[in-house]
Amino acid sequence: MDEYIDVKVDIFEHTGQRAKIRRSLTVSGLIDEILKEFDDIPAESVEKYAIYLKNTPRPLTLNASITELDLQPQDELIFDYKQKTIRQMLSEENFAQLYDEFTDKYFDIQWQPAVIGRPTAEAEHNLLLSVNAQLLPNGMTVSRRHAQITFSDDCFYLEPLSENNPVYVNDKEIPFNSRSEIKNNDKLFFGKHKVLLNFLSQKQIKSSGTEKSRVIPPVIAEEMQSKPVTQPEISKDQNFSKPSDPEVSVSGAVPEVVESVFTHIVIEKASLPEQVGQRIDLPSFPFILGRIIPILSIENGVSRRHAEISYDPQTMQYTITDLNSTNGVFLDGKRIVADKAYKINGGTSIGLGQDVVLKLKA
Repeated sequence: MDEYIDVKVDIFEHTGQRAKIRRSLTVSGLIDEILKEFDDIPAESVEKYAIYLKNTPRPLTLNASITELDLQPQDELIFDYKQKTIRQMLSEENFAQLYDEFTDKYFDIQWQPAVIGRPTAEAEHNLLLSVNAQLLPNGMTVSRRHAQITFSDDCFYLEPLSENNPVYVNDKEIPFNSRSEIKNNDKLFFGKHKVLLNFLSQKQIKSSGTEKSRVIPPVIAEEMQSKPVTQPEISKDQNFSKPSDPEVSVSGAVPEVVESVFTHIVIEKASLPEQVGQRIDLPSFPFILGRIIPILSIENGVSRRHAEISYDPQTMQYTITDLNSTNGVFLDGKRIVADKAYKINGGTSIGLGQDVVLKLKA
């Protein structure tokens, strides 16, 4: 592997700068080098500056090296003042849900603003996305940034974001550039096809004891039964790190047949405490875990395509494969060999590098 990596860096108005960076250099060291090179940038403390991966809101970890961050030559970096977090986490007692009656699917509202729409190529948008309308019937008629839910003064509000695609609360349209308070059991409609989601607050769910179990939507379940489990094509010419013990085994902790149907993953450990307890839905298989998932996009120790979860409908068995990640996959604390499928179940602790731990949930 070449000791250096050639990347593009935008440094304030000095855009499109090319830099050959030593792979062992830390982000903090790179900031120091930039401050030395550009006389017109105030030489303030390193903590006032940050380096971002383009279209990613969270700054790169200061003490992480270029190798540890898994940066690639095609990546574009941005040198800027350290910015504030673009979303605000809600306290657990203020969590809410949107519920689709047709598919029996729930979407958790755990931060604000919580965007309702469809994924885009922009990491900042995906980080705010709470409801992926692509998973709903007629969901493609919903705009990519259709509406958002905010929370203030102990109240939730719904605000349209698309000027030409309507939003309704209980059949009453909300004018663009305005907002409407939403309450327990309100029916929210999105788009001309009126995609319906019911609003439920966490307080109501706990007080009434009527929380329904989350199940895989029928459309997705049918797709899972017909879709074969395949292994990804992994490039063999890259110098990825490997575990020291190629025969590491996690057998004994996982049964041959898994009876539960898992619909999502819960984050048990993350870089930010407020990420713990949040969920990642499993709409179909194979499912890729990595920084391509909005909620994991801030995890610098996780590769973009870190691991793959597969499901065999005949045996009802779940497996995970390390996709040659930089920092490895750990099952119950033991690192697994890349490109090899390992059985997992709801009791298996899944580590993506050192900072993220996940578990399957039904």
